[in-house]
Amino acid sequence: MASTTAVPVGFHYETKYVVLSYVGLLAQEKPQEHPPPPPTQGTQQQLMAQPALEKEALEKIKIEIEEELKRLDEEILEAFTTTGFDCHTSPVFSPANPESSIEDCLAHLGEKLSQELKEHLHKALQSLLSKPVTYQEYRERTQEAAAHASGWNKVLVPLVLLQQFLMELTRRGQEPLSALVNFGVTYLEDYSADFIIQQGGWGTVFTLESEEEEYPGLIAEDSNDIYILTSDNSGQVSPPESPTVTTSWQSESLPVSLSASQSWHTESLPVSLGPESWQQGRASCCQPLEILASQIDRYCSCAVLSLPVVPLSPS
Repeated sequence: MASTTAVPVGFHYETKYVVLSYVGLLAQEKPQEHPPPPPTQGTQQQLMAQPALEKEALEKIKIEIEEELKRLDEEILEAFTTTGFDCHTSPVFSPANPESSIEDCLAHLGEKLSQELKEHLHKALQSLLSKPVTYQEYRERTQEAAAHASGWNKVLVPLVLLQQFLMELTRRGQEPLSALVNFGVTYLEDYSADFIIQQGGWGTVFTLESEEEEYPGLIAEDSNDIYILTSDNSGQVSPPESPTVTTSWQSESLPVSLSASQSWHTESLPVSLGPESWQQGRASCCQPLEILASQIDRYCSCAVLSLPVVPLSPS
């Protein structure tokens, strides 16, 4: 559902920068190598012309992106007195790490999405290429593909599809950059703004990539054991290693004489008991008490029998 409220002006500027920077990554790519078509008349000439045409298309995109970014900077500066938006305080325009960029982080995540939704994105692209270029078509095809994604992947779908659409149209000699950028910005503001703002804004993308690279798994500690939640399937909990492993952390606190196969429940037993159960240990400990009690009882009986009989004097 489209958002019914206007987005903050700062979010609008950041979204336009994200769209321009992401589609601009095309200009950094090398011309793709196409598989040779079946031999026909003129095939050799077409094959030789493809790299030159693709290089020309990429160069054209690069120039147009640079011009659009320059106009965006001018727009932000002119509106500063009324908006108060400063690029230097935005993590999108001025990342905390100068060596990182929002488009590089999105590209890393977008590559995985392109593989996961390859069929749906291809279907959407072919549908777009077969019809006139309109926002309505772009919105409907994007929603169809985004229906198979969730979370931040849902945000990436319009960017990935827009990038592919731009490249194909440029190869065909069209110049749709300005229109497609507006398509992407409008869609993201209408259908993804609420989610992005709730997550903390576009700057959260930097955190997503760093967490994926630096923390592939999470560790959750239980009262007795440690469980590892893997990033591949966070819904499953892997149990700790069996205590039969001699290197297990559970065996570190056990006495040296206990074998690693013994349960931690035997930790408080004397070393001499070995692997016997605690019931047997209890019986052996209580046995001397029983013998002592029987000996005392027998001694008292003998003492009573050996006492001399003293006659009672008449009163």
